[in-house]
Amino acid sequence: MAFLATARAGEGGGAASRGSVNLKDAITKALAHDPTVRKVFADVIQADGFAKEMRADMRPQVFLEASAGAERRDRSSDGFLASDEWLFSRSASLVGRQLLWSNNYFSNRYKDAQQRREATLMLEKQQRELTAYAVTGVFLDIIHARRQIMYAENNVAEHSRVLGLAKERAEAAGTQADVDLSDARYNLALNLVRERRLALKQAEAKYLRLVGEPVPNTLAMPRVPSVKSFASLDFHKNWHYKATLHQHTAATLQKDALKGKYAPRFYLEGRGTVGQDVDGIEGRDNSASAMIVMSWDLIDGGRRKAEIQQASADIERQEAITQEVYETIRQDAAAHWADYTSAGYRLDLLRKYSKSLKGTVGLYREQFDLGTRPLLSMLDIQNEVTSANIRIAEEERDQAKLGYSLLYFTSGLITYAAGAEHIATPREPDGSPPARSMGDRVPQSVELANTRPLGQRNSK
Repeated sequence: MAFLATARAGEGGGAASRGSVNLKDAITKALAHDPTVRKVFADVIQADGFAKEMRADMRPQVFLEASAGAERRDRSSDGFLASDEWLFSRSASLVGRQLLWSNNYFSNRYKDAQQRREATLMLEKQQRELTAYAVTGVFLDIIHARRQIMYAENNVAEHSRVLGLAKERAEAAGTQADVDLSDARYNLALNLVRERRLALKQAEAKYLRLVGEPVPNTLAMPRVPSVKSFASLDFHKNWHYKATLHQHTAATLQKDALKGKYAPRFYLEGRGTVGQDVDGIEGRDNSASAMIVMSWDLIDGGRRKAEIQQASADIERQEAITQEVYETIRQDAAAHWADYTSAGYRLDLLRKYSKSLKGTVGLYREQFDLGTRPLLSMLDIQNEVTSANIRIAEEERDQAKLGYSLLYFTSGLITYAAGAEHIATPREPDGSPPARSMGDRVPQSVELANTRPLGQRNSK
């Protein structure tokens, strides 16, 4: 994934101050809070247990068998004289069995279960990426909404100032038209503040649902990724795509296992038995044995052929799913890339327009003070300034979201925003720390650069 990226979000600032949270903190808390992540990890534990169950078939098995009860024999057997009485018969056997050969049936079943466990692990990582992506989006929404409220409140203050000037002129000139129009536009400016506050409340409610904590007073502005080109994105690193590859391998191993399911199986079996008055024959009855046992299903009624047919169909299905997932990821990413590049183009235009508006506002005020500019022109230019600021904030928010979405499609969002240690749940199914795989490491092709934060304008 050879793209140019900014410094990881939250780095360089140390621990978040009280009442302030950076993006890394928010993602970390959400990953620990999200019940969906915990649910998917339960699937990982279940898949790991199934793999261990399959492995047990290839390991030594030890059984204890025991029986006790009344027995009576009224005729001799093999030269032993029966007592023709009821005797209390009891025996205990310790049986050990080890698989010797099964035409790879059990080993392929175990490998199949291992691949399905790996697929579940990939899906768990994918869910963590999805949660981090949702948190990133709402994090940016809150920052965006707060900026818009600031712009809207500044707009209200400017309209209030113009309304005061209109009232002063109305008292001097005796006309009420400018006052009525200024008052109407002042009320519209107030309504804009209400709308932005409602959008903020909605974003804060989503943040609470995802992170499990109320939104702090301050959200540290994250640095956003800058992607050099669409060709630099490697979608083969997507966790969902990797999961389908493991599923395809599992389906192939399942078919291989079925080919050996009905072949002969050989076991080494050892048995030791202690007994008393067994089979109604008075006296001790102890024995020991060691032998090779064979088991072979000779006629299965076509079951083996039918199962292999189903397994072959499953392999074809998994091949189609793998291709479909990859194409879907690539197509969705292409659409986001088009929006990402368009947002950058629109931002440049809006920033230039906003810069020119600032000069126009100054000229309008000078002309208004000289009496050559009408009062309503001040309202018009102020509305235009506010509209431009809000549009810039929206475009910056959208471009940031799109940049993070491109990381999400390559499963690099958590690595970039929170650190590779948060990719997987910080424990294995048996409670041990997770093994770090190559896919968990920060790609060496990712360069870190100090590009400007979201919302910071060009100095030129």
